[in-house]
Amino acid sequence: MNPLVRIFFALLFLCLSAVNGFAGNGSVKPFNYLKDFRNSKELIHTVDSFLSISLVVSNTTGGNQTETASRPSEAVSSQGRICSCQILNLASANYNHRHVALLAEKTNHGASSDFSAAKNRIEKEKKELKRMFYDEVKVVSTVAALGSCHALYVHLKNDDRDLQVYEILNADIR
Repeated sequence: MNPLVRIFFALLFLCLSAVNGFAGNGSVKPFNYLKDFRNSKELIHTVDSFLSISLVVSNTTGGNQTETASRPSEAVSSQGRICSCQILNLASANYNHRHVALLAEKTNHGASSDFSAAKNRIEKEKKELKRMFYDEVKVVSTVAALGSCHALYVHLKNDDRDLQVYEILNADIR
């Protein structure tokens, strides 16, 4: 067999094994193109159902409060979730992070204290951030919503492309 043909097939084999050996989308397993292509319709359906969650948002920026509903005709159940969010600017000697979202999610029992419990959980976390990591923790805006924190983050991310999530806290834990 011609040496050029052998070298060509060896390089082809190495290239194909290298492409299939890398993990895709942050997973630890190899990326399978055919399987992911077949499941792409299921993935799109899952994302569409996730994004269609209704929200009732209360936004506070500089003392102004506005309420908007993405689907006002839908009623939100009293046993759903509520989410409180503060968008922060964090600064230390080494780091300067802007537009960082700190979210707290709590089960909605229909009481007005649910929102304050979620807000208190965020306040505790901000104190820990200031004590341990950052010299300056500045609140840019505060948002409270009926619904999950994931849906609220998607809603906020559409408005601000630079928004990053610090953490979604569980406010049900005391």
